[in-house]
Amino acid sequence: MNYTKEQIETLSKKLLTICRNILVNTDGSPNLYYKEGIYQDLLIHELNSLHYRTIRENVFNYSFKDYAGNTIYIGNNQCLRSDIELPDDSCILELKATSSEITTENLYQLRNYLEHRSDLQWGIVINFISKCTPKCQPKVQFIILYKNLHNNKYSKKKMCSEPYPEETFTFDEW
Repeated sequence: MNYTKEQIETLSKKLLTICRNILVNTDGSPNLYYKEGIYQDLLIHELNSLHYRTIRENVFNYSFKDYAGNTIYIGNNQCLRSDIELPDDSCILELKATSSEITTENLYQLRNYLEHRSDLQWGIVINFISKCTPKCQPKVQFIILYKNLHNNKYSKKKMCSEPYPEETFTFDEW
């Protein structure tokens, strides 16, 4: 299915709410300082409970065009691996768990995945900023990449959950 930017934005907002709820438990206590894999397991659980079909850590080959225009595939342990795919939505989710904003390198990692997958139209770098620093409070950050199938160009959009109040994560002295 080809998604419009509006459909992608609607689904992305839903995903952002799910991710924000993962970062903070329903009882209000934060889920901080976890590795990416923990957030990945929690997100897959939530998506499956909402009846989204997910594929975890799908390994796929690089694909290139040779001089004659034929598609060739490169494997030899030079494979790519997605974190989560939503095949019914033509989407890939690349997760991070850091103490800072999404980097250009993270964004190009997702673009590289999309370049080598004709079955995927869009993706999101999802960053669980789950560590407290003087410059950054915990929040969930998204950068959405949309592959325009007609002209092979990309559009991006940045979204963030509200940061959690600093006092939530400070320690009292005794």
